[in-house]
Amino acid sequence: MASVNPLEITSAQGLQGLEALILEVDKLVSLPDIYYRLEEAIVDPGSTTDRIAELLRSDPDLCARMLRVANSAFYSFPTKIETIERAVSTIGLRQIRELVLITSVVKAFEGIPPGTVNMTMFWEHSVAVGIMSRELGVQARIPNAEGFYIPGLLHDIGRLVMYLKLPRLMHDLMQQRQESGQPMYLLERNVLDYSHAEIGGRLLEFWKLPQSIWEPVVTHHEPHKGGEYSLAASAIHIADAWVNTNRVGSSGSGFELAIQPEALERFDIELGDIEQIGTLAGEQIQAVVRQFMSH
Repeated sequence: MASVNPLEITSAQGLQGLEALILEVDKLVSLPDIYYRLEEAIVDPGSTTDRIAELLRSDPDLCARMLRVANSAFYSFPTKIETIERAVSTIGLRQIRELVLITSVVKAFEGIPPGTVNMTMFWEHSVAVGIMSRELGVQARIPNAEGFYIPGLLHDIGRLVMYLKLPRLMHDLMQQRQESGQPMYLLERNVLDYSHAEIGGRLLEFWKLPQSIWEPVVTHHEPHKGGEYSLAASAIHIADAWVNTNRVGSSGSGFELAIQPEALERFDIELGDIEQIGTLAGEQIQAVVRQFMSH
């Protein structure tokens, strides 16, 4: 990661400030070229598994990380995935794309200066929300609930942007949070006119990820604004509240978040059901985090 030069708060305010912030952070962290080449290969009907495996092999570090995550408790494949060829032939292109995206994002933000944020706790929180989001969808028998995992995992990526480019503001906001008890996303909006949710969603959109990923990230604190992606946003909203209440990792929010009744209604579940689902999800979280943070 290149040298980080923090932005002045006034330069980041308003919609123009948001765009300036995204352009600045994209100079420091971005998805690798291999991710976009892989996307092209996957949508090309003429592509073969050999071509996709060859693309992945061009980045040995990414391959090693991807295989570690593939063999984590979250995926629970019946046999160990030891080679890229086996990964491509057995686990499916959707999950290959997912694994490459996950490992690319984790690697992109590795260079955040020490002491700025505890990255192990950040990814523990993020993984927990991702897994919990998926489990909520699966238990509610929502079609394609597996797709809730990635936006759940990335829901607070905007906060990493703030730690990178607006560290003084983050420090001040955390003090305000301690004094006022207000949720961080509201304090962020008071200063910037947007929150970490909008930052994260805009960055993911800028990186050309699909709307099914970035829209739930934008609206996870206000899932009623999620439109056709409101189910995913609601799952993340509920999961985020549960994870904060149970102190699983931390992204800097610190306080328990209230669950909006509308989000519960969309899933037709009670608070007691969430606890049971959380117990199921909790069995996977620590094992997945270990894979995320290993080198």
